[in-house]
Amino acid sequence: MNLVSKVWRSGVAVAVLALAGCAGFNAPAAPPFRNPALTLPSAEALVVPGQSTRSDVADALGPATVVTFDSGFEVWAYRTHPPGDASATNELVILFGPSGTVRKTRLRAPP
Repeated sequence: MNLVSKVWRSGVAVAVLALAGCAGFNAPAAPPFRNPALTLPSAEALVVPGQSTRSDVADALGPATVVTFDSGFEVWAYRTHPPGDASATNELVILFGPSGTVRKTRLRAPP
């Protein structure tokens, strides 16, 4: 067996082991909120449209995935994945107006 063939086989073996390691590793999903005991509905109950501010929500729930629009509106999303189904996503979506106050909240769950 020549050197090129040995190197190629070694590379294939390393790639297969790496892929197998990734496929077999199911890390538990991190909780979406600062307080891991919060559920999406209980977190939504802490947010009051017309009253809660960005600071209030950040203090109560922790960091979110944030989308900022040129108009001053922001959407914050907190996502969870049901156990055993990483493709499904449940989320709490919060819309902030340009003033920094919550306008709306919505819970979304896959059908």
